[in-house]
Amino acid sequence: MQAVRTSFKKSSLILGIIPAIFFQLVMGVGPSLATFVLSFTDITGVKGVPWKFIGLANYKELFFQQNHRDLIQVIKNTIIFCVAVTVIQNLIALFIAIALNNKMIRGRDFYRAVVFMPTVLGVLVTSLVWLCVLNPMDGPVAKFIGLFGLTSGFFTSSKTALACCIWTQIWMAMGHSMVINLAGLQSIPNELYEAGAIDGATGSQSFRYITFPLLWPTLNVNIMLAIIGSLQSFQVILLTTGGRNMATQTLAARVMYFAFNINSGSGAGAMRQGYGAAWAMFLFVFILTATLIYYRSVKRRDELI
Repeated sequence: MQAVRTSFKKSSLILGIIPAIFFQLVMGVGPSLATFVLSFTDITGVKGVPWKFIGLANYKELFFQQNHRDLIQVIKNTIIFCVAVTVIQNLIALFIAIALNNKMIRGRDFYRAVVFMPTVLGVLVTSLVWLCVLNPMDGPVAKFIGLFGLTSGFFTSSKTALACCIWTQIWMAMGHSMVINLAGLQSIPNELYEAGAIDGATGSQSFRYITFPLLWPTLNVNIMLAIIGSLQSFQVILLTTGGRNMATQTLAARVMYFAFNINSGSGAGAMRQGYGAAWAMFLFVFILTATLIYYRSVKRRDELI
């Protein structure tokens, strides 16, 4: 039986991709260009308040006129948040995915749904859950450590707030990484494991020589998504700490802090969206740099292999 070939006209293909291009321009490129332009203005975002172009004044304030210790602290928090979330989230997600990929586990579909549930619940519900769990007054964790004579302010303490935000972010996004890992694990042929077992390979050897090399492209995607997602994340920090704790302010949170000047009252002077746009451009360069560094390191590793 001869196969039927389906041909498309060039015009049909162009019409098919026009909606995607239009959506990308309107929702992606357009706002990005607008943010770049507004970073050179003193716009507040308050209706009726005039604004004008001020050149590089916002960037001068960002890099030279503000307290350098605050800028260094924000960059340090951003790096710690990104590295901790990326490493811990992917390690836990990989372990859970390998465990729930085992056909011997009963009810594994239920456990997969439980792990993925925080991703469905969203950032608001996730933040509220951990605010209750880590309530320093009468939360379950506070009561438990109180049995040993210990106390902690959790989200309100400068020593523990960042760690609590990191864990909340991991708990919320871990299910997404797990699902991607499961898809990668299920694409590995069982014949390879059977051949390894015949050759006497142990569980750790099978993981090292079969699972990890074949799962590396999937892990690479998860790591890249975690890096970009953690650098862009600000919701967890603002919902749990309110943006008041300098120990938890990252670049993304700093953008929102100035664009909407959280906890600084109301009125025409309450928001500095032009200055916040300058922080957003700095964040863009930071994310681009981090992504390129990781891409180059992965490419170099693949070339050596």
